[in-house]
Amino acid sequence: MNYLAKIPDSENESEDLKNNGFFIRNGKYFNIEHRGKTPVDNILSNFVMESLFHLINGTNNSKRIIKIQRNTEEIGIIEVYSSEMKPETFETILKSKRCTFLGSAYQMKIIFGVLMDTEIEAIILSVLGWNQEHEVYVFANAVFSNKEILKVNEIGIINCEKKRFYLPAYGLANFTNEEFDTEKLYSFKPGNIGFSEWSDLFYQSFGVNGAIGILFLILSVFRDVIFNQVRFFPFLFLFGDFGTGKTSYVERLLSLFGSDIIGTPLNNATSIALSRLASTRINSLFYFKEYTNETDEKAQDFILTAYDGAGRTTGVKSNDNKTKSFPVRSGLIFDGNHLPTQKTAILSRMILLNFEESKFSDTQKGAYDKLKTAADNGLGNVLIEILSQRELFQNEFKESFAKNVSDLKTSYKETFPERTINHVALLMTPATILWDKLKFPFDFISVRRSIIENAENQNNLLKQSGAVSIFWESFSNSIKKGLVIEFNGFNSKIAHFNIKKLNNIPIDIIQIKIASLYPIYVRYCRENNATFLDHNSLRMILTSKSNKEFLPGSQKGRGLAIVDTDFGSCYQFSYKKVDNSIYLTDIEINL
Repeated sequence: MNYLAKIPDSENESEDLKNNGFFIRNGKYFNIEHRGKTPVDNILSNFVMESLFHLINGTNNSKRIIKIQRNTEEIGIIEVYSSEMKPETFETILKSKRCTFLGSAYQMKIIFGVLMDTEIEAIILSVLGWNQEHEVYVFANAVFSNKEILKVNEIGIINCEKKRFYLPAYGLANFTNEEFDTEKLYSFKPGNIGFSEWSDLFYQSFGVNGAIGILFLILSVFRDVIFNQVRFFPFLFLFGDFGTGKTSYVERLLSLFGSDIIGTPLNNATSIALSRLASTRINSLFYFKEYTNETDEKAQDFILTAYDGAGRTTGVKSNDNKTKSFPVRSGLIFDGNHLPTQKTAILSRMILLNFEESKFSDTQKGAYDKLKTAADNGLGNVLIEILSQRELFQNEFKESFAKNVSDLKTSYKETFPERTINHVALLMTPATILWDKLKFPFDFISVRRSIIENAENQNNLLKQSGAVSIFWESFSNSIKKGLVIEFNGFNSKIAHFNIKKLNNIPIDIIQIKIASLYPIYVRYCRENNATFLDHNSLRMILTSKSNKEFLPGSQKGRGLAIVDTDFGSCYQFSYKKVDNSIYLTDIEINL
């Protein structure tokens, strides 16, 4: 059907006048007025209209797609709410198309009434991703239904079996509407490769992190199935310095959903904006960048509640105190070169991936270049292969997840907290269910071992983050009480710490003697009902690789310690200085 075809004049003006109360001549509406006893043609407009579709949006204020044709045969398409179809409001819309209505409000209502008799109903799909009611996956320009991609026509309509859907981003009425620019990035691009080739390239590019990313992607595509069963959904947190591949990693995952690969900086958005954004898609992925220790408290609260599917609830201007919720219904990926250690509750909700390498092998570079080229052409077919397994995943998830949890508890109940066991079991579930349906690029046993090792490292970090903070709290408290002594150049035998500036290292350094500080640390813990570690465990945690403030020594035979010419044997840590205070693990220490 040509929706932009010319609206014809009345074939039988008297018949149309009798049945409708008006007729069309030369692209204008007319009726008949009697001046005295003489009937006179009365012009009502300089345009004519056709209501193409009545758009159902789940409210009483539905929309319509209306074609407006000036008497000069210029045609425009508009999208209007039912509430805008009243004379005063509609006249403003008409003026934007250089049209005007010369008749009365009653005559306009008559025309609208006739238009409604011939319009076709369509359903607005305003939320992208999975639509449970209609069992379709929605892109900005297409839907995936019954293992088939259906694309929009020139005005944004999709014919799907006995239903019609409307995708507003690609509606002709919104062609120049900048509000849909971001949504248009979420467009289906089929590309030239499928799941097998994509996952192989992704795994070659990113190794174990790549394997976990593949599994997390599948979980996100079926997030509603998972959340309905277990009522939680973890996040990915990509930790590492600049240049270690975090952004490239996320971009290649997001490429499956279109071109929306920019991400949202956490520190440039309010918690309300974060919630609203995360509620705009279902069973998709969102990328929130640059988590730092200064990330807003409300943004941190958003992360905590998003784990349980809740977003932000805000008030609505009404007389009945109504509220509107913005639930989180997609997978979330965060990155940063700071760990969220100030709130272990946040870290415990994350699946932590460590990005350490700044140099990549030729194999990794070659695979990534191919991956990027494939992404530029589109990776929609990869996503479709995953979506095609929805029925199988839905049928087998509950049993498969429960078995994975049971197996892990048998071996790791004493090692992992329940939340960690659930996260590991969840990551393994896509492979358990879809191993014979999708060709994964890794060995099942080895990737399971790697996921468990990753969980062990994160579990240790959770313990460490609390212990490290407590140690520096004890250090700060003991300085205030005068219990620890700073090195003054002559008191190395009794001094506990030394502030040092090295010419060849452009960072601020504090040197400490852990052995002499240990009794003070234990006393602080006992006085404050805090758990303290044994001496060896404390030393291991303070000097672990995950503690980015620790600076290992390079002196042969000294292990991680160093021997300072003046201060003696000690361990070195970098710190941040603000005014007269220094900060270690975000603990303020006044010297």
